[in-house]
Order: sequence, then C-alpha cells, then structure tokens
Amino acid sequence: MSTSNKSWFNPLRIKIPFLLDIIIVSDPEHIRTIETSGAVDRFHVYESSALPWWVQFYFRATKFYDDERDLWFFPFESAADPSFTIRRNYLEEKVGIGYTEADVKTIAELLQANATDEVLAHAMVQIVNQRFFEEEIPLSITQAAKHTLQSPGEAILPWKYSQARKCQKEIMDYCDYTLPKGVHLVDAGHNIGEVVQATAGALRILKDNIEKPVEEIFTTHAPTPQVPRIAVQESTFDGLLSSPITPGKTVIILEVGKAATKTHNLYFTFGTGTPERACVFKDFFVNFMQDLQQELRKTELHNHV
Repeated sequence: MSTSNKSWFNPLRIKIPFLLDIIIVSDPEHIRTIETSGAVDRFHVYESSALPWWVQFYFRATKFYDDERDLWFFPFESAADPSFTIRRNYLEEKVGIGYTEADVKTIAELLQANATDEVLAHAMVQIVNQRFFEEEIPLSITQAAKHTLQSPGEAILPWKYSQARKCQKEIMDYCDYTLPKGVHLVDAGHNIGEVVQATAGALRILKDNIEKPVEEIFTTHAPTPQVPRIAVQESTFDGLLSSPITPGKTVIILEVGKAATKTHNLYFTFGTGTPERACVFKDFFVNFMQDLQQELRKTELHNHV
C-alpha cells in the first residue's frame, strides 16, 4: 500500500501502554484491507476471560454478550467456531418467514399517528422477534432493551452502567425462560435490543424521506455505526500503520456507518463492504422498508386527494 493511503487521523490509533490499544478506521478501502488481511477476527476467537479488560467490562452491559452464561452474539464468533454455521442457518430460516402486509400497515399507521418511540419499537419487536419466541414479547422487555449500552463512553457513568447490567440480565433471563430449547439466548435477545435501539429511529428517518430510494436513506443513515475486531496476528496492514497490532490486545473499530455514507454501499450498512457474513436481516430490512415506503406514499396521496 502506498504511503499516500496513510493519514494522521485515519486510521486513528489510541494507545495507552498496559491499558488499551484501539484503532479506529473509517475509510472503506482501509476497512476492506483490514478485513481481508487474516490478521483480525471476531472477539470470541479468544476466551472471554482473555479479552482486554475494557472489552469485558463494556460488553457485559450490552445486547451482544451475556457474561453470566458466557454467550456472545453470533457475529462475534469466528467462522471457525463449530456452532457458527448452525446458528446462522437457524436465523436465516427464521428470517425467511418474512412479514405480512398487515405488519407493514400497522407500522405505517403508527408513523402516521406520530406514535411514541416506545409504542413504535414495541410493535416492531413483535414483527421481528415473535418468530423466535412464539409469543408476544412483554412491554417490560422492550422497555429494558432500550437501556443496554450502545457506546463505550456510556460505561463510565456508574448509574447508566448499573441500569444497563440490570436490564441486560432481565432480557437474558426472559430469553432463558421463554425460548424453545436449543435456541441461542443472545442471538434472539440481541435482536430485541437492535430493534428497540436502532429500528424505531430508522422508521422515522424513512417517514421523513419517503421520496428517496431506501438504499440512499440507509447508507446515509446506517443503523449500525461501527463493528469491532481483535488482532490475531501481528500486522501493519501493508504499511497502513506505523507499528504492528498485538494479537489478543489490539481492538480495531471499523466505522462501517461512515463507509456506507461514503460509498452508498448497503454491504457497509449491513457488514464490512462485502456479502460475506453480511447481516442475516439485510434483505428483510430493505424489503420491509421499501414496502413501508410505498404504504406511506399511498396514505399521503390519499390524504391529499
């Protein structure tokens, strides 16, 4: 890689000896270089207890990890993990059930009525997640899902961290009690949190941009701003960094939301720029939003006649 690809700010490395080593990457080509290097992998390629201290501390208060049962959301598993393919196939099968025209109309009506985020999120949780639980998810659970942490900076606030831990446990206990035997608790529980924390806002953005293509809307406003990786080999990524990453210590934050905005590539909205390991819900999300957009347009046209 030529030195012209280097920048003082991209990648940005924050390194405090014996404490943390974080690299933040937003350039699409840099993200692709790092992802295909073979020098990084998902967090759970290492035992949870061997991960950097701040990773353990932060993620146990998020929708991605349950430290009580030592379970990670499946995108945090290495593809080499024996359970990965089984878990992905299960999710693909459940997502393949799809949604109904009535589901689309329900959300359209709520948006038109300016329903609160809580009401909107709870309705959307039922559409997305009842397929896993085979029952209506209680309002108390969708309310709890709002409070799990969404950024590491939130973890420094003791009251917020304590609330997030309490809510994370409430969701996992509900999943443990309710889900059919053999279903991965975090794979299902995460999806409740994702809908509550990201989808309600995405629905409002869609309503405010009903004349724009869905692909344009959700590359400009990507619901998932970033994804993490951890070093598994020493590397400077062909000279992109001035010093190599450290296996098991260096965490790389891929700012896929910024890459999506720059490239208008939905594979950055739902992954790291390629179809490999793209989010299982990608097509569901895009198709639902397209159908919802059409329904909102019809309603708006009817109201102006």
